[in-house]
Amino acid sequence: MNKPTVAYFSAEYAIADDMPIYAGGLGVLAADMVLEAGTQDCEFYAVGLVYHLAFTGDDPDQRPMTERLASDGFQVARDSAGKRLLAEVLVADRTVALQAWVKRWGRTQLILLDTNLSQNAPADRAICDRLYAADPQLQLAQEMCLGFGGVRVLELLGLTPEVYHLNEGHTAMAGLAVVLREQRERGEGFAAAVATVRPRLVGTKHTILAGAGILLDWGSVAHQLEPTLAAHGASIDDLRAMAGLPTGDYSDTKLLIELTRLVNGVSEIHVAEELEAHPQSRLITITNGVFQGRWAAANWGDDPLALDDDELWMRHTENRRRLFTLIREQTGVELDSDALTVVWSRRMAAYKRPDLLVSDMKRLAGLAHDPERPVQFVVSGRANPADAVGVELMQRVIATSKQARLAGRFAYVPRFNPVTAKIMVRGADVWLNTPIRGYEACGTSGMKASMNGALQFSTSDGWLDEVKIGPIGWRLPVDNPAAELYARLEQEIAPLFYERGEDGLPHAWIRMMRANMKLVLERFTAKRMLDDYYAKLYEPEESAKSDVRE
Repeated sequence: MNKPTVAYFSAEYAIADDMPIYAGGLGVLAADMVLEAGTQDCEFYAVGLVYHLAFTGDDPDQRPMTERLASDGFQVARDSAGKRLLAEVLVADRTVALQAWVKRWGRTQLILLDTNLSQNAPADRAICDRLYAADPQLQLAQEMCLGFGGVRVLELLGLTPEVYHLNEGHTAMAGLAVVLREQRERGEGFAAAVATVRPRLVGTKHTILAGAGILLDWGSVAHQLEPTLAAHGASIDDLRAMAGLPTGDYSDTKLLIELTRLVNGVSEIHVAEELEAHPQSRLITITNGVFQGRWAAANWGDDPLALDDDELWMRHTENRRRLFTLIREQTGVELDSDALTVVWSRRMAAYKRPDLLVSDMKRLAGLAHDPERPVQFVVSGRANPADAVGVELMQRVIATSKQARLAGRFAYVPRFNPVTAKIMVRGADVWLNTPIRGYEACGTSGMKASMNGALQFSTSDGWLDEVKIGPIGWRLPVDNPAAELYARLEQEIAPLFYERGEDGLPHAWIRMMRANMKLVLERFTAKRMLDDYYAKLYEPEESAKSDVRE
């Protein structure tokens, strides 16, 4: 059976090391999807937005985003006559023009839309300034440009998707655009158009948190959307029936759920938690995976599991020392090249609990300066500037890194980007993950680290809740996690790392490294993930027609 043609909408893509047009794991995952689709030469059209100002604020590259796009292989889309292709979107009573930047991997394309054009008013040029703008109404304008603009650009490019995949609530407007096009072309009512289109719409939810999308009052929504709805023969009441919450708010996540035939969560525990919070939800599970060609260190070769212990340890040591070089260059901290190295690297947010590691300075310092089994720590991550709690946690970690009693044993790496992430996951001995159980939807950074031989020390959450932890690491218990974190490091993890054979190698540790590599390469790659999407979500039309909504 031929694979269906897919249009994949996402608000962010971490597609290139020098393009900070993403906020975190969702963007990294979306980029891995594109790269895997390109490897398989799928007819897969990914659609997103260009953001001209860095999200994280720690971008050392001062080049304009257009220059970076061009250097990374993107080209402005043009029509058959060579003229720049432009789409138009109605936002409130204004017409906003968008151009498209396109990069191709065989039949796979990434299409990034851009409103920063001279013909647009300054306020509309600014729609593409920042990802997840602080003003929810500006976010809604972004979502309209992504959804309506993306569907229109696909038409102008002559691309006819069989399936539209909406990645998180921020992309629900693409589904609405397909519905309204159907309503206008067939002259049928809104509900009938939804029923006609639904077999071709699927979605993914990455979290059960409210922050997964935007909530707006209906006055704000009506101001921006009524002209578009009216132009297609629909009304704000039609939209309210699909996207209204009992609280009276508009929810793009609710719109996603109501428009789509089928939606997946990104791990088994994520789906279970979703059902606990929303018993009416009908999510299926497709656990995330990571793109091997991007995250595995080059020095592993084609078959790292075929290396003997001496060679495997030598190559891991090379990767760890590259991490130490990065730390020295960015922070000036000189870490011990032979000490057990524990890495925590992800976005700073309250539910991820970066403060667990620094909750008991006496025990932390004792671990760091143990005369026989020292443990050193590397932390990297930024908080969303709009997240006051996350910013406070980040500042606490930064203050800890500067304490004299942790000198040479604790480093905070400020630049949180794909370059840093690659070096982190390849150089870690232990990958530490500390979320509140049920809140880390998947946690793909741990997959990347395990792919490179890091051992896991984590809450039983996300993908790790689906595997036996014994062969690959240690679980952080739900009860008293801070104390248990220090105790496991002192009593189990450090002793195993420093247990050496006559040849000086930690053979028991290396066995666990192999188990990590084997597990991820067999079960948690982007290839398996994309294959699952085609088999379970992008079903043939015959299967889709059997869908019945209560």
